[in-house]
Amino acid sequence: MKFIFASNNSAKTEEMAVLAQKMGHQIINYREVLGEKLDFPAETTDSQLENAKVKAKFVHEHLPNHWILADDTGLYLQAYPDRFGVTSSREFHQLGVKGTQAEIDYILSLYQDGQDRSAYLLAVLAAVSPAGELWTAEGRGGIKVATEARSGDLIGGLDDIMEAENGKTLSEMSLEEVVNYHDRSRALAQLVKEIEVKSLER
Repeated sequence: MKFIFASNNSAKTEEMAVLAQKMGHQIINYREVLGEKLDFPAETTDSQLENAKVKAKFVHEHLPNHWILADDTGLYLQAYPDRFGVTSSREFHQLGVKGTQAEIDYILSLYQDGQDRSAYLLAVLAAVSPAGELWTAEGRGGIKVATEARSGDLIGGLDDIMEAENGKTLSEMSLEEVVNYHDRSRALAQLVKEIEVKSLER
């Protein structure tokens, strides 16, 4: 499938595109099609699903003949249940934590020896078809915060410290391997599966 990605985040778009391509799909940023940058509506502070749906519907209004895909990803830490989540990026901003390395360093600094490091990234996707149908799916990536950043050939970010079920961080896996563990690829696989199943029922 080919999706137009509703985001002004170039790094997120690149990661989604790389994962999607490995899965046999194509993702390109809406700016490449529309030729301009849009100002998205303000996000909610309590629902990743609503945030993703609003972004997808918003871009669909400008590009109604395409499949539009939007993402909202949150960081969930078992030791800090009242922090991050749907407001992860805004919390970093409010703290003055800017840039990927600063975010990684900050999260690692929160933990003491013996503290519960259980954690995951939750990606929620929303897609709007050319006919205006809405589809949603979600996927988790990682099961705990690693004791140190471990990167590889992939884009990185918080993936450098999110350790998955196989003991590797999401960043240090090969592309062939990470599509089975990454929150966004898991969500995309579920989304496409639901679309395909519904299509076969018609």
